[in-house]
Amino acid sequence: MSSHIVAPRHRYVTSEPDPERRAADRLRELDKLLLTSNALCRQPGTDPDDWFPIVENWTKYDEAYETAVKRCDGCPFTGLAGECVERARLLPYDPIGVIGGTDPKLRRQLGIGADLQGYGGVAA
Repeated sequence: MSSHIVAPRHRYVTSEPDPERRAADRLRELDKLLLTSNALCRQPGTDPDDWFPIVENWTKYDEAYETAVKRCDGCPFTGLAGECVERARLLPYDPIGVIGGTDPKLRRQLGIGADLQGYGGVAA
């Protein structure tokens, strides 16, 4: 198990887990939780494409994403403090789709997504 050894001023040594490993472990925990039929997007008979609206005309963007965001209403994992958004914070910024009731515009405004500064694509 990799770790960082930190020696503070008090002359004792502590071991702190590697932040990347902690994030990877938490991501696995969240996947086990979210990739079940408890999540509304994982219910039998749902179409995952419903959370990824395709908008050919940008004037219809808000309407399309508003409909997709409403699909998350009532899900136990949605919301800014929910597990879906927590998972999104650990992954690279995703410029498409609805995650935990957030659209790409909101995720970008709130800085949700690792390495958002390195994202060079088209912002939603």
